[in-house]
Amino acid sequence: MSEDFSERKKHKRVELEIPVTVTIRETGRAFKCSTVNLSAGGMTVVMDEFIPLGKNIMISFEVKEGLAFENITAKILRATDLEDRFQYGLGFLNMSQQGAIKLNAIAETIYFIKKIKLFSVLTDAEALVLKSVGREINYPEGKTIFNEGEDGDAFCAVVSGKVRISKKSNIDSSNEEVLALIREGEFFGEMALFDEGLRTANATAHTDCTLFIITADQFNELIKKHHLVAVKILVGFVSTLSKRLKAMSQEMVDLLFSEAALNEIK
Repeated sequence: MSEDFSERKKHKRVELEIPVTVTIRETGRAFKCSTVNLSAGGMTVVMDEFIPLGKNIMISFEVKEGLAFENITAKILRATDLEDRFQYGLGFLNMSQQGAIKLNAIAETIYFIKKIKLFSVLTDAEALVLKSVGREINYPEGKTIFNEGEDGDAFCAVVSGKVRISKKSNIDSSNEEVLALIREGEFFGEMALFDEGLRTANATAHTDCTLFIITADQFNELIKKHHLVAVKILVGFVSTLSKRLKAMSQEMVDLLFSEAALNEIK
């Protein structure tokens, strides 16, 4: 078990269900099973066949199009007897360094997307889909992301750093009024996905930051090809917008009561 524990600490596991072909080396007998999770050091699979603990097997699998692994030797590190099937923890014995780098990159991609609160409800497989739709952009501190009055065509999520949302002062155009600081895991500019209007405020990198950006066209394509992923994101938008409206309503109520109290004093 110590070997398995150290592997878990070294590599990030992701929950991906992909088909796997298992081959018993001594007999050449092959059969199919599916993964429960996967890392660069091994995987957990569920199958109908019983295999003794400690046995070496050959496995082949495809994580996504263009990323396939053939005849990887794996060792049965642990076994769990389910009701009518068996679950096995496999450790890779001959995974190449290049293969491990690619599998770790898959995990990093998923972790990258799920750092954003809005996308935390997505499955790991759905997070991979979403990452392939949008793009990642780095902005240095002070860099303009967009200006008030520009065409709005993209939604932005903050993966790291902070973004300042502001408007020019009506009294002195050289000054800005800060409306909000958008922090890691939060998003802004979402109305650009639904309304092709103009930006109503400025967005500036308050610190060095990394943004994940999806354009309106990309989101429409997501709706067509990956409906469930788009629906989960839309539900998140609605929930967040509802909370913002409630907060604004409470601020208006507090302001009205404050003005009423001042009028009574006068």
